[in-house]
Parts: sequence; structure tokens; C-alpha cells
Amino acid sequence: MPGGAQSQASLDASRPLDEQALARRVGMRVVYQDSPRNDAATLAYAQRTTGLGCQVRTSPSCRPAWIFDGETALVPIDPAQSRLGALCTTSPGIVASLVALFEQTWETAVPLGADRRQRSEDGITAGERRLLKLLAAGMTDEAVGKRLGVSLHTVRRQMSALMERLDATSRFEAGLKAAQRGWL
Repeated sequence: MPGGAQSQASLDASRPLDEQALARRVGMRVVYQDSPRNDAATLAYAQRTTGLGCQVRTSPSCRPAWIFDGETALVPIDPAQSRLGALCTTSPGIVASLVALFEQTWETAVPLGADRRQRSEDGITAGERRLLKLLAAGMTDEAVGKRLGVSLHTVRRQMSALMERLDATSRFEAGLKAAQRGWL
């Protein structure tokens, strides 16, 4: 579930379908972007489905795809404009690639009840590392926010906190110090 917080209309439309599937003991694993942890409605929805048996994790970023029984996949025609529709495929090569991408994302994602801010051995969270890498790649704050599903304000606040931790007075200096610490 990329793109940050889900709309109330989307949550309302999904609720009966997810509840019916989970009541039939259909196994469901969902990866949300980290940002919905800060949205009360999306978080409550994810917690509710977890209580019904759905496995939910969050990740700094994820790609939209819905995979059914490892045999059928749906991907949006344009991830930025989901209303344009989706491609449904049963092509084994495409589905296998999407399953591999999902499994990789799942393994690095954080279970919903766990602390997503847990720092690795080198002292940086996965989200902070992703932020630094996107900025180092030359993306603007606005583009980084869109990619991570967070606001421009959040990107700037997180970068400011990183600069303070690195004792850097500019973003350039922060990039150098982050690279020296092995964060990039």
C-alpha cells in the first residue's frame, strides 16, 4: 500500500472485502509505507486487520502491486494516478518478479507493532538512510517527500535532525559526514 495514508473512502471500500477474506482464513500480507503510522485512520485500519489475522508491516518505501496465490498480479498502469486502472497478468515471469520484489520488501519491512525507528548498528534507521540516499541522488525535498509518502515539512524536519546529529552546518557537509560514517 504505497503512497502514504489511505483515504477514508478507500478504507471504507476495503473494509468489508478484507473482513470477508480474513473470515475465510485467506492469508494476507500487506506492506504499507511508514508514513501511515502517523495517520490515525490508516493506522486504526491496519491494526484492525491485524487483529483479524492479516500480517502488516511498514517500510520506508514500497511499490504498488497486488499478488494473488502467486499466480495473478495487479499493477497500476500509472502508480501516480491509480484511477487510470490496473494491468492484470498471469504471466509467470512477471508474477515471479513481483513476488520476489514483494518478498524482498517484506523481509526488510518492520512489523506494525514494532518500533520502526530502531537504529541499526551504525546508528541510523532504515528511513533515515533512505532519505539520505534519495537526497544524495539529487532529488529535491518535494520529490523525496512524494517518494516516501511524507510531507515536505517532514522531509525538512528529518533532514534538520540528521544535520544536528552529524554536527553539520550545511547539507553538503551532512552528506560528507554521512558518507564518512558509512550511512550512504
